[in-house]
Amino acid sequence: MLKNIAAIVCVAILSLASVNQGWAQASPQQTWTVNFKDSDIQEVIKFVAEVTGKTMVIDPRVKGRVKVISQKSLSERELMELFRSVLEVHDFAVVEVGNIVRILPLKDARSSPLPVTTHSEIDEGYVTQVIQLKNIAAAKVLPVLRPLVPQHSHLAAYDPSNAIVVSDTAANIERLKEVIKMIDTAALPVTEVIELKYADADSLVATLSKLSREENKGAPSSNQLQMVADKRNNAILLSGEDLQRERAKLLIYRLDRPQHQTGNVRVVYLEYADAKEVATVLSKVVQNMSRLETAGEKGKTKTSGATVEADEATNSILVTADGDTLDSLLAVVARLDIRRAQVLVEAIIVEINADADESLGVEWLFTNSEDGVLGSSISGTAPIGNVAAGAVTGGDEGLLQMANGLIGTTGQVLGAVGVNGPQKFVTLLTALKKNNNANILSTPSLLTMDNHEASISVGQKVPFQTGSYTATNGGVGISSPFSTTQREDVGILLTVTPQVNNEGNKILLDVSQEVSSLTADSVGGQPITSQSKIDTQILAADGEILVLGGLIKDDIQDGNQRVPLLGDIPLIGNLFKFKSTKYVRANLMVFLRAKIIRDDETLYGATAEKYGYVRDLQIQQREKGLELMDDSIVPVLPEINSKNLRATPSEE
Repeated sequence: MLKNIAAIVCVAILSLASVNQGWAQASPQQTWTVNFKDSDIQEVIKFVAEVTGKTMVIDPRVKGRVKVISQKSLSERELMELFRSVLEVHDFAVVEVGNIVRILPLKDARSSPLPVTTHSEIDEGYVTQVIQLKNIAAAKVLPVLRPLVPQHSHLAAYDPSNAIVVSDTAANIERLKEVIKMIDTAALPVTEVIELKYADADSLVATLSKLSREENKGAPSSNQLQMVADKRNNAILLSGEDLQRERAKLLIYRLDRPQHQTGNVRVVYLEYADAKEVATVLSKVVQNMSRLETAGEKGKTKTSGATVEADEATNSILVTADGDTLDSLLAVVARLDIRRAQVLVEAIIVEINADADESLGVEWLFTNSEDGVLGSSISGTAPIGNVAAGAVTGGDEGLLQMANGLIGTTGQVLGAVGVNGPQKFVTLLTALKKNNNANILSTPSLLTMDNHEASISVGQKVPFQTGSYTATNGGVGISSPFSTTQREDVGILLTVTPQVNNEGNKILLDVSQEVSSLTADSVGGQPITSQSKIDTQILAADGEILVLGGLIKDDIQDGNQRVPLLGDIPLIGNLFKFKSTKYVRANLMVFLRAKIIRDDETLYGATAEKYGYVRDLQIQQREKGLELMDDSIVPVLPEINSKNLRATPSEE
């Protein structure tokens, strides 16, 4: 005991002498100046106990050395706050119960007999406090507050009273209360409308209200779920927090079931399948089951009395059977009534054609009324005879005759006409160079169900004469003449039947692709059509582009017409020649891409892409404007709303 008193006196003397070690009384006003350097924590605790008059109970694990430097005088209360801070830095806690102060490691503080308060003072040590929330559920606030407290503190939520229990220092608890005060505000009410299919809204609300009253006993009214029945629409209005509404909706969906059907008759409403087709399939299944039972052992339940009928008005089937047979048929119906995938098929037809034609020829004619006619005409493109006749005739009539002779002539015709008494001559030079290029891209597309044939035809109905009949009236004249015609499709025709495999990543396609068009040629007054047709079966991956087929054609025709012997004479021989070269290159390729549409989102994306492309073209046309009319008459598609997948009025 004498040793302890000597240590305290020594500390006081050192403090008065401004030596940086120990604790000492600085003035008669009960203030202390702290200057502590590498002192034993046990000695500090003993001195604080002497100053405050409190009994200190020290855990054996409380050991260490402490360093604190300050030039400010502290009161007894401030000294106690500094004492707590020093201990917390060294992972020790101060737990006060009356005049007894326990000093123990922080990790054991929350399990100690802490004082429980509703309003703690900031200078208190470790306490347990209950914080009441008014608007927000305590369980929702807990994840926000947990990172704000030390690991050794305790933080928990009690749902029935919507409160939070926390064990920590008074200063930390005050900080948590400030955070809670700022976030514990009344939330805006959220109301949902739940439409019912089978259950009655009034009855279901009455049932759920009983359960809700039991769960919400003692909870604030602002945190209680509100349910109202809408009789007119047979719906329930839910208002409350997200978690409460989700729990209520789950119960509603589980209770909104059709009433259990009794007896041997079941009515099954189909969602996707066709009732008539399903009834036909099930009837065959019943027949097969009956045959198997007839050939099997005796004593088994017979299915010959089972029947399946379709009600097309409600797209439902009525199954009549006994026991296990009824369950088996209902299981088959459940497997047949599934949502089938859809397939979007896009064909890409590319035609690139190049046509070049060159020709060169000379025609001449020399006439003399006394000596006769001498000339050369090989090409046949320039009617030298008509031109010469017009030259001989002369005058306006001759000019008209020469003009008529040049009608229909292809290429450029250069010539000279001369008259010298009885001598007349005509010389024509025909030259032609022609280039035709065509780049045609067609992309027909169609959407169809899995295993369902679909076709699209874009083109014209062209009449072709198939026969004619003429009746004579006794040799006097023709009566009742008529002809028969047949209209054929000319254009683009695409027919596909997709089949999606079980894995859902491959598509088997039966494809028939036809491209036809009218040509400039005709036979016997009947038009000639060109046709490219592909009939095939392919296996494609989802979204993969494949080539169905195509044609690459190069046609070169080089012609040289000449007079024998005379055409071989150098230079002069050109007067007896006609040269022509024709080059035709045709490229036709057909590609195909098939994409599986499994849900509404994918279907909307595919639709919006095509829809937006057409709408952009219309907007460009409107922006370009019309020459003689108001631009507003240009039609523009309404814009698609991605939220509700419906078209809204255009703002254009």
